[in-house]
Amino acid sequence: MKTELYIFCNNKIKNFLSILLSEYELSIMKLDEIKNNIKTSQANIIIISNKNDIDLIDNKSVNDNFLIITYLKNINLNFTNNSNILSCPISINIIKNRIENFVQNLKVQFHDISIYNEKLINLNNDSFCRLTKIELEILTFLIREKKTSKNFIKENILNIKSNIETNSLESHLTRIRKKLNTVKTKVKIQTKNEDLLIKT
Repeated sequence: MKTELYIFCNNKIKNFLSILLSEYELSIMKLDEIKNNIKTSQANIIIISNKNDIDLIDNKSVNDNFLIITYLKNINLNFTNNSNILSCPISINIIKNRIENFVQNLKVQFHDISIYNEKLINLNNDSFCRLTKIELEILTFLIREKKTSKNFIKENILNIKSNIETNSLESHLTRIRKKLNTVKTKVKIQTKNEDLLIKT
């Protein structure tokens, strides 16, 4: 399953980005569309190519879930809630590696929990526990979608064909539920027929 990237830019680099970031599912929008399309649990990339671009960005909206790539030299970009700024020109490989790092270390929040750096953290009491990579993928996906089918997770995250009988998903869900209980969150994963829902 491809990770979704939201890219906001005003220059004409759509084809280049599609090639460079082919392993991601890209949603490319103009800079003035940021306010209406902020996804707090998604990876967002802003590309600033001239001084006018800066005026289109709402400083308060830009948090740690944004990576800012700028082509401007000697310009102080003052995004108070964000320190993910990459100045160009640099090699394409460095840009690609930085984007991969950014996506892997993305902070995801839902009600009283945060997922960051493979840790599940209760924001109210600071208790935390570690998640495996599969648990991280399942829980992050559920937080983003709020509702999904068991078959979708089996096929797209666990890479198990839907016609194969296995308890693998149930085992992962049991461990995730135990970890949610461990950090004493109000967040619950519910099963309804063949659907999974995340709620408080």
